[in-house]
Amino acid sequence: MKFVKTSLITLAMVSGLAAGNVYAQAQNNQAPAAPAMPQQAAPQIEVSDEQVSEFADAYVAVQGLSQEYRTKLQGAAQDPEQTQQLQQEAQGKMKSAITDSGLELVEYRQIAQAANQSEELRNRIAAAISEITGQGQDTEAGS
Repeated sequence: MKFVKTSLITLAMVSGLAAGNVYAQAQNNQAPAAPAMPQQAAPQIEVSDEQVSEFADAYVAVQGLSQEYRTKLQGAAQDPEQTQQLQQEAQGKMKSAITDSGLELVEYRQIAQAANQSEELRNRIAAAISEITGQGQDTEAGS
């Protein structure tokens, strides 16, 4: 469970990665990207259990893709053309992972922003991620 909570700290970054522009800018010049939306408190939104589950599925998939492409990008650091191609490929796969989970990109970002403001929502998401990844389970299945 500790791993999941640590991973959720990066929730805002992941939503930016899925949107694309943060990831590309960070890899190109290490400058912070301008936020896509004003840095205001996210409005409270109602997030259903189904949306939490879909978000958790997308989050796990995006995290896996992020790790995979981070390694690929490190290997291509000397080739700007290959770096750009890998970034575009990663962004496309991340967007697909989100939409394949049943969420629209806008919904994913809204849930990520709401999770940054709501401990209760973060805990619900962490529990859903734990179910997917098997983290934090102290007993064997079927006991």
